[in-house]
Amino acid sequence: MPAGLVVGIFPGTDTKALEGALSAQQLDLSKLKVVGGRAEDADESQLEFVDVIEDMESNSLSDDMTEGTGVWDETGTDVPGLGGRQASLQSFSHAEGDTRRYFAGFAIPPDEVDNFNDAVADGRAVVLCPDAGSNAQAIAAAFKAAGLRNVRTY
Repeated sequence: MPAGLVVGIFPGTDTKALEGALSAQQLDLSKLKVVGGRAEDADESQLEFVDVIEDMESNSLSDDMTEGTGVWDETGTDVPGLGGRQASLQSFSHAEGDTRRYFAGFAIPPDEVDNFNDAVADGRAVVLCPDAGSNAQAIAAAFKAAGLRNVRTY
């Protein structure tokens, strides 16, 4: 059975550089997904960017907008049964421990997924072709020619 997923790491998140490198290899950009933080010009790109939730604990906008109104402040927003414990975005992580799991929906083996999670956390972009099928080896070669690193097929 041919591999259905090709994954590689691009050294940055510059949307134009990534798109240029991939299109130079004659890849169909509409079939690719990109996971990475803070992609610039993502709306103007042919690539599909998968959103990565950033930790916003240090930037609570609701404090200033709703202070004293009884909405989202200290006057009654506790959830019964939580014992007054403050929840953070990390509480909702799909990960065990402190590691984030950006690739839970893709068929990347658990013993290799940390490499790709670390790449995203370090500010690089991970490019995926989820439906490579019998073209997986050709797409992997094109990823490597485009400058992607740690290219894998699954």
